[in-house]
Amino acid sequence: MVVGGHLSAFGQVLNDEERAKARRFHFPEDRRSYVCAHALTRCALEAASGTPAQDFTFRIGRYGKPEIDDEPEQGRLRFNLSHSRGLVCCAVTRERDVGVDVERVTRDADIDGLARQVFAADELAFLRQLEDSARRDAFFAIWTAKEAYTKAVGRGLSIPLDGISVCLDPPSLVIGPSLLGDPEAGEGEDWQVRLSQPIPGYTLAVAVRAGPSGRVLFRFLEVSPDALAALCCEPKGLHGALIEPVLT
Repeated sequence: MVVGGHLSAFGQVLNDEERAKARRFHFPEDRRSYVCAHALTRCALEAASGTPAQDFTFRIGRYGKPEIDDEPEQGRLRFNLSHSRGLVCCAVTRERDVGVDVERVTRDADIDGLARQVFAADELAFLRQLEDSARRDAFFAIWTAKEAYTKAVGRGLSIPLDGISVCLDPPSLVIGPSLLGDPEAGEGEDWQVRLSQPIPGYTLAVAVRAGPSGRVLFRFLEVSPDALAALCCEPKGLHGALIEPVLT
């Protein structure tokens, strides 16, 4: 559980703009999620580069996606972050487009209605074969994978969610006719997708542009509020925190 002492520690690595934005959130839960996500991202970037967490500056890219402004000497890092009530996450890569999304699967949602709006025909047919909790789990797995992909491409809602199909076994993407030939959207084989349940009640998806012959090693690390607070007070990179790989 995140408490006031944690937030004070997290704030030490944020810049003035981030602190000011955090104060503008009306709901405390939204403020906590924002501060946690940005502190975690900064510490993850430090772990990947050796640059102190508080030294990173960011810019907003062409389509509104945050990017590192002053690139570290160690190489061009790319990152993405996401948060749902009670959980925050980030993904960091070198030279590869990456997107991450996390959703709370216990939240109320009109699954069938949303699926009809944004799922491809083959995905709808797949969902119709499932019942109750299996259908809900499959819906959120597909939804998070789609969101992770669009965030990796970095064009937001200009990428239609029904323009891609997600296969769950194994997780993979099929690019639909509306996006074929779009160099930013890529081909299905260009992308690698991983799905996980970081904690009960949540689904997480990561999408990485690996290229048709590329190989990506995914490492999922869990960071407790206490561990993140320790990093922010004395940043040493994620390798120095109380962290255990939960999936590779």
